[in-house]
Amino acid sequence: MYYLFACLLTLVASTHFASAQVIPVAFSTQASNTNLEPTLTFFWPGATPKATLIYIPGGEGRIGLTPERKNLGGFYGATLKPLSDSNASSGSFNVVIFDSLVPLPVGANYPVSRTNTEHLARIESVVRYYKSNYGVPVWLMGHSNGAVSLTEFYAMLQRENKTDLIAGAIYSSARNGARFDNKTQLPILFLVHEKDACAKSTNYNARKVFDEQRSTNTQRLSYVLIRGGEGQAQDVCSSGFHMFYGAGQEAYQAIEAFVLGP
Repeated sequence: MYYLFACLLTLVASTHFASAQVIPVAFSTQASNTNLEPTLTFFWPGATPKATLIYIPGGEGRIGLTPERKNLGGFYGATLKPLSDSNASSGSFNVVIFDSLVPLPVGANYPVSRTNTEHLARIESVVRYYKSNYGVPVWLMGHSNGAVSLTEFYAMLQRENKTDLIAGAIYSSARNGARFDNKTQLPILFLVHEKDACAKSTNYNARKVFDEQRSTNTQRLSYVLIRGGEGQAQDVCSSGFHMFYGAGQEAYQAIEAFVLGP
């Protein structure tokens, strides 16, 4: 019954995206035609879309979306939603939030859960779905542990000769160890808060990956330090500067300038 509902909702969504909503994206394994539970995504349609930004959350990657959700607050509402809103920006982005079907353990040294074949295949299905429905370039943004999903996904695309699926990447407050190899040819925006105190997502690591890419990657690259906002009396790896708290505008303006730039 749930799968039938998901298919019907997907059919409606594919023909008319009128407002923010949860969109289930059908998923099946490459090994068989067996349909598995769809991947839920939250969608903010752009006013005049020139690109689709698909965001992979950090933490354990699971938001817990339900079909009736009509909005998202916090980091999502402050930093990502405005990219779709012509009152806050050019409104040139469709914004998609990817929700993992299951929690992805963060790991002590590296979140190997983000290397899981099904996880990466679900990201691909979401990329293909939104690229097919809108026909505008797809940019993939990974924040914190989500940056591991980003780099592991791109490595998979390299192995399978499918790198043209995405037009560029946003490497944001990235988990240490998330890196692109020396064969990467992709526009990448490195987004980091200068006061991020999360030991698992250091500015030093992000700068190192950026410098590595500058020596081999001939595509557009930019390293942007977010300077505004404020800290919070919570875990520094899930709040405050790490999450661009109070600096959402600074972050989304940097994304808009890079993606729409020359």
